[in-house]
Amino acid sequence: MRFSRLVCACLACGCLGGATAWWIHADAERNGASPIALTELLPEPEPEPPPPPPSKEELVQFQPDQTLELIRDDGTTTTIGYHSAIVDPRWVSIEFFGGWNREMEANQDAKALLFTSGPTFARGFGNGDLGMVLHGDLMMANGTWRAGNLTAARQRAWVGISKDGNLEFGYGPLTPELEEELELFIGGLHAFTNTIKAPPSSYEGVYGEMNLADVRIIYGLRRDGKLELVETADGVYFPDLKQFVDQKGFLASYLPDHASKSRLIIPGKRHWSEEQAVWVSGGKPSITQMPFLLKITPSAEWTAQQPEDLLDAPADEPMGDEANDPLSSQSSRSGVNNS
Repeated sequence: MRFSRLVCACLACGCLGGATAWWIHADAERNGASPIALTELLPEPEPEPPPPPPSKEELVQFQPDQTLELIRDDGTTTTIGYHSAIVDPRWVSIEFFGGWNREMEANQDAKALLFTSGPTFARGFGNGDLGMVLHGDLMMANGTWRAGNLTAARQRAWVGISKDGNLEFGYGPLTPELEEELELFIGGLHAFTNTIKAPPSSYEGVYGEMNLADVRIIYGLRRDGKLELVETADGVYFPDLKQFVDQKGFLASYLPDHASKSRLIIPGKRHWSEEQAVWVSGGKPSITQMPFLLKITPSAEWTAQQPEDLLDAPADEPMGDEANDPLSSQSSRSGVNNS
């Protein structure tokens, strides 16, 4: 008997609850209102915070003294030595570092992450007292420098960083459309390989058939979207270089000025010296003077997110006996000959 009463009570409660729910639903329909969903009663989830910026060491990762073995078409093997620096384009800026023979200053620049060669140029009347004509446009963090040779600019290639931090490889001069899309632009380059974009009919490049073996600077587009700046050892021919960039897996590889115009300076880690000058010039006692370098620094966005004590940290100590380096004085630097 007691069990029967309990069952009846449960059935009565269920019927009452169902009737109440039906009445609420019917009343909402009569008043033109939709029933409130459970998700509408819950608070909106907090948005995920953006990931923190990488450390300063991760902005440019220097990898010295690397080697890559190649098998040529004739079955012989060769080993290419190289240094490289992997650059995160989302968190860096690039400046025009103008002035002749400033490599020793670059060695000691505590604000810089890296210095490297830029586009091809020729001596002439242009760019103020630098006396050089650019073969490609430059839109840098500290200004825009237009090519003095417009025909060359149209026939060359460029590397840029978009406003959202993506690395782009293209062809031609700096157009108004590109100025809107890009944060940085380096024109006047040779498109050695590009698996993403085919060159337009206007593209001719910087070099024809290259039979000389030289030091090469490479701007490589990695599959992870980062920029790899490579300086090869002396004695690299173009066919070997083609195999090299293929084995590195670059989606595109562009070349700035080459041979004794090659520069890859990492302040505190890899400095320019008299020995380096002789090395890039193939053992000759003179080098080609440089009227400018490209200077890579942390971006303003990266700097704004750093603790003040980190930004005030002392710079790396100078390498070696640079106080006794014969190229460390302005008089010595200005005396380096053209080759």
